[in-house]
Amino acid sequence: MTPAPLRLLIRPSDRMVDAEPGDRLLDLVRKGGVEIESICGGAGECGKCRVIVSPLSAIEEAPLAGRHGLSAAERAQGYVLACRSRLVGDAELTIPVESRILAPKILLPDLVEEGMIDPAVRSYPVTVEADPFSIGASVRLAGYRGVRPRIEPHLISLLRDEGNGCLAVVHEEEDTTRVLWIDREPRPYFGLAIDLGTTTVAGVIIDLGSGRVVGTGAALNRQITWGEELLTRCAFGRTAAGRQTLRAAAADSISYVIRAAADEAGISPDRIAEVVIAGNTVMTWLAAGRDPSPLELVDAPIDRGVIGFDAGELGLPLRPTTPVRCLPAISRFVGGDVVGDMLTAGTCSSDELSLLVDLGTNGEIVLGCREWRACTSCASGPAFEGGGISSGMRAMAGAIERVRIEPLSGAVEYDVIGGGRPRGCCGSGLIDAACAMYRARILDFSGRLVEGAPGVRAGEDGLEFVLVPAEKSAIGRAITISERDMSYLMDSKAAVFGAVTVLLDRYRVRPDQVRHLYLAGAFGAFADLASVHGFGILPEFPNAAVHAIGNGSLSGAYTVLLSRSRRREATACAASTVYIDLLVDPAFIDAYMAALHLPDRSNPME
Repeated sequence: MTPAPLRLLIRPSDRMVDAEPGDRLLDLVRKGGVEIESICGGAGECGKCRVIVSPLSAIEEAPLAGRHGLSAAERAQGYVLACRSRLVGDAELTIPVESRILAPKILLPDLVEEGMIDPAVRSYPVTVEADPFSIGASVRLAGYRGVRPRIEPHLISLLRDEGNGCLAVVHEEEDTTRVLWIDREPRPYFGLAIDLGTTTVAGVIIDLGSGRVVGTGAALNRQITWGEELLTRCAFGRTAAGRQTLRAAAADSISYVIRAAADEAGISPDRIAEVVIAGNTVMTWLAAGRDPSPLELVDAPIDRGVIGFDAGELGLPLRPTTPVRCLPAISRFVGGDVVGDMLTAGTCSSDELSLLVDLGTNGEIVLGCREWRACTSCASGPAFEGGGISSGMRAMAGAIERVRIEPLSGAVEYDVIGGGRPRGCCGSGLIDAACAMYRARILDFSGRLVEGAPGVRAGEDGLEFVLVPAEKSAIGRAITISERDMSYLMDSKAAVFGAVTVLLDRYRVRPDQVRHLYLAGAFGAFADLASVHGFGILPEFPNAAVHAIGNGSLSGAYTVLLSRSRRREATACAASTVYIDLLVDPAFIDAYMAALHLPDRSNPME
């Protein structure tokens, strides 16, 4: 006999989901369209997908494979891990505040300096004349001097019937031109720049005639419930079904951004004439429908050209023939997002030596100037974005972003994004906290917690430092930094410091020779540079001007939409930048091991 269907009520969104006996709670939450933390993609390794189930008899739990379990107090309250629990009866599931994925804090780019606007999309008046060499009429675009444009048959018929006085909106590239649509009167047309990040998707709609940003949108990448780490998604995308799932999730995220930005701009999405996407190599390949599994290989061949397809292929809510172009990648872990950063920072056009650092789940570093450039990547892990940390979270409302500790008493002060009680600690807060803990002698030189120091107590997994006591947090339990968290942070900071050291040493560049330090993303916007140096993430660059470039990836895509010369620069920059693979560089291991300690304190009681 077929088992009776089950029902799961998901709160606080009040979504009712139909289920079959044995369905996994994490899959049911995804089915209900609810976004939930799941850094490991459901492998039971991160412990972030905590949910509260009632009654507990309605679920069966599998043994926990990972290192993050649930405390006895949490189990008493009905907490389970959604990835390790299967439904066997009707139930009510509540997603607690610490497991919810809320709207991210997106750093939109500053407007590019005024200059000549030369987009790939433009319009030409149409004239229809009798053609003496063929039966019918000849369609001409007044003022157009490029290669013969491609025109869809239905547009040819439309032009011949009523072409005089119309405007042809065309997309011009180096070797091909295509007529996108016909306007009967002059109207503005727009471009969409997208930063397709591993965690977040941000977009801006631009008036291609003026360069003005008219609408913005942001969302979390819906691929996130299949894993936050790139290799987790590569593994999931090995099958055709997995690739289709991830591609559809990316399309859903971009579509949400399109609708939000178009609503803000007060335009119809069918007025968007081109999309430019900046994303890491894995995100770009998944958006294009490519098999990402080769990117798991060290020597994966990477095409450094632009990847292009039409919006209809991805299922975006635009005209199906709207061109979508992805900024070129340099290597399997240095993608078009970093090329966008380089365009924003001016790395490829400046005579002065600069260092560009973009730290997220993967860390990318670029050293050089107009004459030469070298880049590398390191597995910094998601720690600097709050991932993989017991009380970590992204830079969004409720996250601690600044921490101060009084060295003598150990009293903690903190700032919370959006105010109110904290839900957790984001990357900049973790860096601040670690540096302050070291200065207050709560950490020793190896990054280990000092037993008996102020705020240090015994936890279920060893020593932990109480950043916020339970009664002052928004989650009903203490926000802490454990020894395991510190070990993860130390590993991340050693990877970044080691990568920078190898790159500088390889090209015989001293820190005092660097003239510009560009810091991208949330790391650059929120992290306190004194803490970054104090914790030993980056060396000091005494003669460098420091620039926080925000979402340089999105800004780079924006400039490519507006300028064909910047489009050519992006391709040339990707083609001519050397990639240093740290996985096969023995110098990196030495540099990494040397960085597994904290810098000397000249005055630890300051």
